[in-house]
Amino acid sequence: MQGMIGHGFAPHWGWYIVLYFFLGGLAAGTYFAAALLELAGNPRDREAVRLGYLVSFPLVVVCTLLLIVDLGVPERFWHMVFQSRNLPELLLKPWSPISLGVWILIGFSLFATVGFLGVLEEQGRIKWAVAHRAAGWIRSRPGWLGDAWRVLGLLFAFALAGYTGVLVTATTIPVWQNAQLLGALFLASAASTSYALLVLLMLRRGATAGHPTVAKLARADRFAVLLELAVLLLLLLVLGRFAAPIVGGGFGVLFWFGFVAAGLLFPLVLHRTAVRGWDPHRRERIAAVCVLVGGLVLRFVVVMAPQYPQVQLWSL
Repeated sequence: MQGMIGHGFAPHWGWYIVLYFFLGGLAAGTYFAAALLELAGNPRDREAVRLGYLVSFPLVVVCTLLLIVDLGVPERFWHMVFQSRNLPELLLKPWSPISLGVWILIGFSLFATVGFLGVLEEQGRIKWAVAHRAAGWIRSRPGWLGDAWRVLGLLFAFALAGYTGVLVTATTIPVWQNAQLLGALFLASAASTSYALLVLLMLRRGATAGHPTVAKLARADRFAVLLELAVLLLLLLVLGRFAAPIVGGGFGVLFWFGFVAAGLLFPLVLHRTAVRGWDPHRRERIAAVCVLVGGLVLRFVVVMAPQYPQVQLWSL
């Protein structure tokens, strides 16, 4: 997150940020899906709830590391959290997308950590007596407190999934400055890729395509993909000629075929059309992989196309 200039900044972003945007969306989306399922309270969804919490935590850890490494001087990360001249006073600039984003990431990390540890304790993989006592105390609290905690976690997950797109619009690059719907697009993409990831993990664990939870997640994924398509069309209309670096040239080929065709339209076709030799399990698995790859391609094109050739394709 280098090169800040006033309220806008001229970034030099490479793969660290591409992966940060992608994995951050997955971390937020898997937590969001798990918390929603837990709030619904259907015991059949418990495996998906556990998977969502178990996946979200390591993803947000990797995101934090990517963000720190991208600073160039990792020690500077603390300058984004504390006032260096007035330790231990915290540094929060609500008008700055970068500062606000750091605190969203920190807040979400708290919820992801609690969810992760809760699943480990539930599975008996934590042997600490203190953890068992804490878990017992939490379970003895009124149910509405747990629901309030999950709702607050949902808000932080929602903010993390969408803020990366908002961060992009705060730059001095014309394509990004005019992409005001990019936050909504990244939010929809975080939802679709996260549901796809949970479908893959459920299938990997032995669930069938007809399992009620897998079917529920697949339906949610299809809805998220359709929403993503709708937001994408609006975004392109709003961008107009500013969309040229993304939709034209070599990046345009990757955008239209790697993201729109393979990552959005093809999965929708797979859900509607039987393919000879492909059983439902295989169709769901391939559709989920396509959605995930498409989500990564989207972020790669959006981040790299407006900066090329000043920033090379494989720049970190």
